[in-house]
Amino acid sequence: MTTTSEGSGPLQQLDPEGAWLVGGAVRDQLAGVESGREDRDLAVANGDEWSRAAAERLGAPRIRLSEQFEVWRILLLSGGGQIDIWNLPDGDIERDLARRDFTVNAMAVPLAAVQRGAYEESVIDLFDGRADIAQRQLRLVSADSFVDDPIRMLRAVRLEAEGGWRPDAAVRASMQQHHALLHQTRPERQWMELSRVFRSDRLSWALRRMEQSSLLDEIFPEMTACRGVEQRPVHRRDVFWHQIDAVRWLERLTSDASPRARRADALWQALQPMLGVEHVSHALGEWRLPLRLATLLHDIGKPTTRTVDADGSTHFFGHSELGGELAEHRLREMRLPSRLIEQVSLLITHHLRPGQVHAPGRPPTDRALHRFHRALGDAATPLCWLFLADSLATAGAPALLPRWSGYAAHVARIVGWEPKRHGARPHLLDGREIMAATQLPPGPLVGRIRDQIDEAVAVGEISTAADARELAIRLSEQGRQLVEQAREAPRT
Repeated sequence: MTTTSEGSGPLQQLDPEGAWLVGGAVRDQLAGVESGREDRDLAVANGDEWSRAAAERLGAPRIRLSEQFEVWRILLLSGGGQIDIWNLPDGDIERDLARRDFTVNAMAVPLAAVQRGAYEESVIDLFDGRADIAQRQLRLVSADSFVDDPIRMLRAVRLEAEGGWRPDAAVRASMQQHHALLHQTRPERQWMELSRVFRSDRLSWALRRMEQSSLLDEIFPEMTACRGVEQRPVHRRDVFWHQIDAVRWLERLTSDASPRARRADALWQALQPMLGVEHVSHALGEWRLPLRLATLLHDIGKPTTRTVDADGSTHFFGHSELGGELAEHRLREMRLPSRLIEQVSLLITHHLRPGQVHAPGRPPTDRALHRFHRALGDAATPLCWLFLADSLATAGAPALLPRWSGYAAHVARIVGWEPKRHGARPHLLDGREIMAATQLPPGPLVGRIRDQIDEAVAVGEISTAADARELAIRLSEQGRQLVEQAREAPRT
């Protein structure tokens, strides 16, 4: 294996005296993994003073990450990424390595050797981490590793999801034994690891790992309540495993698989009219992460809303609305960004809507599609992906495949629909013009009339300002009549 130097990067500009490159950077270098970011961990004596001098030399801001572990972060302004500086008491690198999480992360290289590209002959490997790199396995440095820092359990999941590092039996057993300790860690640290898990290409695999170790129950206790909640005869599986299955299908439908694999996938081929893009996960943009979270949690409102008919049929009236509220509460507890929480809650609240946008056996009308897109905006497309994954998890591919072309045509119609255009203006008549035409005072009725005019334009019923004014007058008269009827109605 050949190794490369850090070239002219930020590490070349730092004082190498008493400094060591440690952790994932060493692991990835020895494993031959290329990283597009400058994320590095350095262990140095007198970390406070050294990190201050390093930040000044790089012209970059410095923040303190942890009082407990004495860690400082330098945020690299050029090229992104960061350098984390860990304090090294007495300069004892061996003691530092003995306190780390996994053997593949418990190796160090003097910064001076890094700067001249001499990895191979300079690595300190006290716990046989190189052998574990060759086996691509995660092994604990100490039996108390997860007790010392429970966030390491999520890091194990993340390393497996991102890089295929498989935890050995001792790691798996320790995760199962200590999963309850996760509550001792800050939500922000949990989300640092979880956000990368949910962005990874092995999310469904990672969820299985978290389920096996009970970490999933610790993170999303609402999922625990879904275990054993039957929903026959429509669904094949209980609510808990249905949601896990939906994530698996979402990954398959939205992955950037090779063209050859896609040609062999009947599900994918039927979706071509809907797609119109080469890379679906990229096209989802900012919705990729909230879509994955929403898919996992989309039915958490079912346990509370479950009812059973005399014939044994189950119903979950209102579960989507309740699920959106429960997800919002949980994600706020986890201190996720507000925008992300709103997106997840929106998708869960409306996840049934793509299947309800048309009458049974009939295609959705322009009017229904206009209301769908007006209510959901740029959430319309990710909501359709959730609908498809939910449908596959409900019935299973063998049962759904004969009807799959109909599902594909339905979502293609929803996603591809566009309103009729009337020009560059957002409204054929704005509020001021409606008031001039109808002599109405400012108020809610003017807004409702404007929305109805917009809808009539979108579905092609009217196209000119004269048509719009005529409709506005007619609607205003109807509004006045309703007000008068309300006034004359007897009070009880």
